[in-house]
Amino acid sequence: MLPAPWFDGSASYTRVFLQEVALSLKLGATEWERHPDKRMKVLVDVECFLRQDRHEGETLDRVLDYDRLYRRLLSWQDRPHTELLETLAQDLADFCLADPRVEACRVTLRKPEIYWNAAAAGVEFYRVRG
Repeated sequence: MLPAPWFDGSASYTRVFLQEVALSLKLGATEWERHPDKRMKVLVDVECFLRQDRHEGETLDRVLDYDRLYRRLLSWQDRPHTELLETLAQDLADFCLADPRVEACRVTLRKPEIYWNAAAAGVEFYRVRG
C-alpha cells in the first residue's frame, strides 16, 4: 500500500522558500576538497509547504518566518568540515520539519564550481512529515 500523499487537494497550501542562498563551506569528500583552507561555494534552495490555515496572519508569530531558515543556513559556515551534501540536506530537512506546521519540504544543495563543464552538481531531498 502506498503512503497517503502529503498534498490534500481539498486544502489550500502556502510555500515558504529561499532561493540560491550562496554559502562558503568546508565541504567535500575528495582529497583536494578536504584541504584545511579550502572552502566550497554551495547554493541552497529550500521550500516548506504548509496548509494555508496554518500560515495566516499579519505578524511573524502567525507565519513561517523564512529568516529562521536563512539564519540556519548561515550557521553552516561555522561548521567543521562536512564530507557530504546529503548530511547538510538532511540537517535542513529535519530543521524544516521540526516546525509542526510544515507538512513537507524540499531542499536542494548545489556545488556550481565542482566541474568545469557542468553548471552544478548536487543533491535534492523531498521530505514529507511522517
